[in-house]
Parts: sequence; structure tokens; C-alpha cells
Amino acid sequence: MTKSILEPPTLGAQFELSQIDSASSLQQMVQIVEQAPMAISITDLQAKIVYVNEGFSRITGYQTDEVIGCNHSMLSYRTTPSQIYQSLWNTITEGNCWQGRLINRRKTGERYLADVTISPIRDDAGNITHFMGMHRDVTESHAISTRLNNQNTVVEAVLNAAPVAIALLDDENKVVLDNLAYKALAADFDNEPAYEVLTRLKQQLGTDAIRKLMSANYAEGHSVSVDMKRQQDQRWFSCRLSAIAVNDSDVDGYFQPKAQQHLILAITEYTREKRHIEQQRISELQRSTAESEMLHAMQETLHAAIHQMQGPINMIEAAVNMMCQTTKQCPGIDAMEEALRTGANSVEELKNALPERPQEALQPVNVNQLIHDISAMATERLLGRSIPLQLSLTATLPSINGQPSRLRVALKQLLDNAIDAIDYAKSANRQILISTFVDHDEVVVTFDDTGPGVDKARKLRIFQPFVSTKPATSGGCRGIGLSIVQQVINEHSGTVDIHSAELGGCRVRVVLPNRHSESSFGGRL
Repeated sequence: MTKSILEPPTLGAQFELSQIDSASSLQQMVQIVEQAPMAISITDLQAKIVYVNEGFSRITGYQTDEVIGCNHSMLSYRTTPSQIYQSLWNTITEGNCWQGRLINRRKTGERYLADVTISPIRDDAGNITHFMGMHRDVTESHAISTRLNNQNTVVEAVLNAAPVAIALLDDENKVVLDNLAYKALAADFDNEPAYEVLTRLKQQLGTDAIRKLMSANYAEGHSVSVDMKRQQDQRWFSCRLSAIAVNDSDVDGYFQPKAQQHLILAITEYTREKRHIEQQRISELQRSTAESEMLHAMQETLHAAIHQMQGPINMIEAAVNMMCQTTKQCPGIDAMEEALRTGANSVEELKNALPERPQEALQPVNVNQLIHDISAMATERLLGRSIPLQLSLTATLPSINGQPSRLRVALKQLLDNAIDAIDYAKSANRQILISTFVDHDEVVVTFDDTGPGVDKARKLRIFQPFVSTKPATSGGCRGIGLSIVQQVINEHSGTVDIHSAELGGCRVRVVLPNRHSESSFGGRL
């Protein structure tokens, strides 16, 4: 086998022994080439094989005597495009090295993928005399690489087809991989969606809780809301966290891999469902609040009627008593006594007609949530009258102990009153501002409007039944709204008063203690 490479007639002058320093060096060179773990072959300028090593026989299945003198194309297979062979020959005949992959055929007819390097061999004058080729069988590595690429393609396709936004974050919370749904979501955010969501989660759960969730490898869904500044809208998302360990790709970790903690974040938007549920909740609140308002109106009307009737009855009773003390023969005394009995019966019947109010348990009440509720319920009226509503709510407002339905009715009456005042006054500047804050451990709610305000003469009577700042001919004007407000606020040990607003109209200021005992509500609950 080795003789063919040394014979001058076979390979030419470049392989003469005069170019080798010693016989031992030549022997070492021959052993190196023969034992090389790849197929090595040498051809003449017509691509006829003049030498092959043992690696060639091991890969192709051909022995040396079967290929010497044969054209190297005996290994070629038709599925290799002819353009590749053309490029190969153009490159090596120009004296350059060619590298690429060819589909070869073994002696058994089996195909394999060869990773080939072909370079020209020159003589002392620089003329190309032979070509040396080296190739390796990379069929298995190609199959593994193809399967890996296919897996990546399938995984990427599955991720991109998923309606859930998915992002892989490194140990510095930087997104290193995402899907199409995440990219679409990122177009709506001012910042990185993963950063926004994780920030909200840390605000809700705390940084330590996030670390614990990551150490547990999986965390169930948590809901967060994000204010979209560009869209001036609020959207809701449910997110799930999953921690995985990924080996560092740095070469220093080749023998001792270092695992880095990565985080898989899955984000599902449920804004539409949230708004639908919220709309249903607001609709139910509108229905129940309307019933409560009607009940309150009936109660206040009957209470006021009883109060109005009781005055004349008391006067008649006093007159009868005075007349009976002077004489019992007064011709009109019988009629007056009959009027007293009739009046007393009427008052009693009115008291019996008073509707009973459903009992509501005391519970912690978020006043800010009540403000949001009444704002949502009044949206249609505000839009219909072109009145912008601005909310300035303290985020850390403490809860109060009370009855949310009762307080909601009272606050809605104040908002409705502000809308009616602006609409009735035909104000050019149409605006309402609702604010909440804490003052000396008390929760304060203010309603400012740009209506006509309340004059001093009516401020003292404004909370009495049947007293209104609008004419009696105004549609829907009953003059009992503020009476209901005062009753509810009094039940909660609070106060309500009226001032001039900075907006130019009226300011109603409600003060509610943030601590109550059940006895504070008296017997009217």
C-alpha cells in the first residue's frame, strides 16, 4: 500500500526520496498519513487515484488495489448537483483549496455524506501536479443536526402558534427568546412587557416572593393590570412563571458546566373577559343601587310627610286641650277631636307603610373602589352631557368599616347632583373632580363641580327633605338626594358639608372615620 506513494513513476518528482531528510522521517510521515482518522486520497490532474490510506478503505469499503488508477468519480452519487462539481473543479484547477460536502457512495452502494477538503499539490516550480483530498463521513452528525434543527423548527412553530405570549428571560431578566404573540404584545407596551409584568408582580407579591416562586420551578397564574400610557387604557393579564437551569455557553465551563437560572414567563391577556365581567358587575350595581335609591326616596318621603303632618296635628291637639280646660261645650270641639283621631290614624298608617331596608353587615370598605363604581355607573350620563370627570384618588387610602351599598348610594347621589347642577346651569366650563385623601386618620372625599354653587341662604337648609337648588318644575327634582346623603353619612359617624369649589361651583366634603364600632350606627340599620 505504501509503495505506490513512493514510486517516482506513479507520483512524480515531488515524492522523490531526495526531498525527505531521512528514511526515519519518511517512515513517520507514512505512518501518520496511514493512521489518520479520515479518508485521504491523491489523484493526478485527470482525477485518477494514485494513492489512498487505510481511512479511505475503512470509510468507502474499497481496498487500495480496487481504486488505484480509477477515476475519483467512482465515489460520486447522482444526487449531488452538477453545479457543485463544477465549482469544485474550477476552484482546485485555479490552484485554490475547495471545501464542501458531497454525497458519496460506498462499495456496497450505501450513500453517505462526506465533508471534503481538496487542495492542489505543487512541485518545486510551483506547478500543480496532483490533488489531495481528505474527507470524513458526517452522515450521523448531519442527521443529528437535522433532527435538532427540525426540533427547533417545530418548537418555534408551536411557540409562535400559541395564543399565549411566551418569553425566556436570563438571570438578569433580559429577554433572550420570545414568540410572535410576545412580539405583538411588545408593540403595545411602552417598556418590555416582561419587565412591566414582573414589576407589577413584585409590587403585589414582593421581591422575595418572586425568588421563592422561581426556586419552586413553577408558579400558578397571578393576575396583574397594566396602564397603557400610549393607549390611555388599562389592560389585564394572567401570568405564569417557570424556572429552568441553562448551562453557560462560555468555554471556561466546558469541563465544569455552570447552570444559570432562566425564567419562562407566559402572559395571557384577559382584558375582554375582565371588561365583560366588570360591565356585568356595574349593570348589577346600577340595578341594585337604583332599587336602594328608590327605597331611600320612599323612606325619606314618608318620613318627611309624617313630619309635616305631625306639626298641624300637634297644634290641633294643643288647641283642643286649651279649649277643654276653659269649656267643654264648644260646638267645634267634637270635630277637632275627630280630626285628631283621623290625623293620628293617618300618621300611623304612614309609619306602617315605611318600607323595610335590607340588612347589610358591616365590613371593610374601599372608598376608592366605590368612587370607581359610581364613575362607571355615571359614564353614559357624563358622555351624554359632555362633562369630563377627573379622579384624584390617594392610592394608600385606608379602609373604613361600614356598609358599602349604603355608602355607594350616598356617593352616587352627590355625583348625580353635580351632573344635574352643571347641566341645569348650562355652564360653559363643564367639569367634575372627585378627590380622596386622609386627614387626621379620617377618610375625606370631595366633589367639586363647575355648576352655579349654593348660596348662603340655602346652605343651612340644603340637607332638609324637599329642599333643592333647582326650581320645582325641573324634571326629576324631588329635593331628597342630599337628605339621603346626610342620613347615610350620619349612620357612618361622618360629616358632610358644602363649600365653594376652586372650579367655581360647589364643593361637597364628606369625612368618614376609618374606624367604627357597630354601635355607631344606632338603631336605624
